[in-house]
Amino acid sequence: MGVKDAQSVIATGSQASWDNAVHYYALKKSGNEQIKKHTFGDFLKAKEAGEYEEYDIMKDPYMKKYTYARQ
Repeated sequence: MGVKDAQSVIATGSQASWDNAVHYYALKKSGNEQIKKHTFGDFLKAKEAGEYEEYDIMKDPYMKKYTYARQ
């Protein structure tokens, strides 16, 4: 993540930024081939353009284990 990525995150707002960061990280950690072509900034633009669906950490078995509500 670079300066432009940080500026994009700041401009987006904290909660939306956090959700997007978690979504990006989850895609990276799961080995998603589609995400390999994106920086975080590119990912945000692609998500805004509809290339990626909305993300819910509680519906992702890999990432849910890192939440407080792991049930």
